[in-house]
Amino acid sequence: MKKTWLFAFAVLTASLHALSAAETPAYVPGISFAKEEGLRNICAIAISKGDSLLVAADGRVRFFDPESGQCTRSFATGLKRADALATDGEVICLLQAQQEQKAVEINGRKMNQPIPVSVVCKRFTWDGQPMEDLNLKDAQSASAADIVGDKLYVADRAARMVRIYDLKTGTPAGTVGKNLRVCCGILGFTVDRTNGDLLVANLGAFKLQRYAADSSLKSEFGKRGSADGDFHGCCNPVNVGVLSGGNLVLVEKDPSRVLICRPNGQLVQVLSGLQELVEGCNRVSMAVDSKGRIYLGVNSKTHFVVQYVPKAG
Repeated sequence: MKKTWLFAFAVLTASLHALSAAETPAYVPGISFAKEEGLRNICAIAISKGDSLLVAADGRVRFFDPESGQCTRSFATGLKRADALATDGEVICLLQAQQEQKAVEINGRKMNQPIPVSVVCKRFTWDGQPMEDLNLKDAQSASAADIVGDKLYVADRAARMVRIYDLKTGTPAGTVGKNLRVCCGILGFTVDRTNGDLLVANLGAFKLQRYAADSSLKSEFGKRGSADGDFHGCCNPVNVGVLSGGNLVLVEKDPSRVLICRPNGQLVQVLSGLQELVEGCNRVSMAVDSKGRIYLGVNSKTHFVVQYVPKAG
């Protein structure tokens, strides 16, 4: 009797997993954005109201229609380079690390290198009008940013943590993560809007980590390896996004791979038809919109944004 019950339970569990997998749409390449713009670098991307795609590149923020791929407008930022871009549909934040030449010793050799020491945070209205800059106390670098409610989240890869600030005043409101294993000057994250959890791509540890709002580690998954569900390369993943159904999108840089996983790390799909997103060990900008479309910044031989969409039918 016990064996019969266990067998029935196993069949039911397998059936539920199969049903869940069937309900997860396959992703296929969609349209491309900014291919005709002749951009030199895709610095950062973000999704805002109406699922508009915002692209920070070459000293401007450009707005793209998600359906047609056409650029509808743009405005100058005053920054030749933006390290991070975030918006809530009202305020647009552009962040840039400020550097100083400092003497460092690497493998017994002394040399001068640019070291990030602070962060400029320029704010703009949705129409592109300048607002007062934010003074982000203690921030040394900004490799990614996000806005949720009245909080600005900033990935400070130099300090190996994510910092949280008040969006209006710049007052520090907490930190998440401690001694994250940053590699290649990269630290990516996103905020899960359904529960406020912070998902960190802890690339040097080859893990995706989920932190609660109080900074406690809730769960993690991942390991270095060569199997489809492992993280490849010297250090991955470099970025993470959350789809509306709760599945995660994980990005690897070198070689470029994009994985769709369930919240527990179970692999659902590896995106096909993907070219090299970046050259070597560089970060990959990524955004996910309300319809489940995935956007990836391409900075290799050409510079544009590629879209992946759920396959119809």
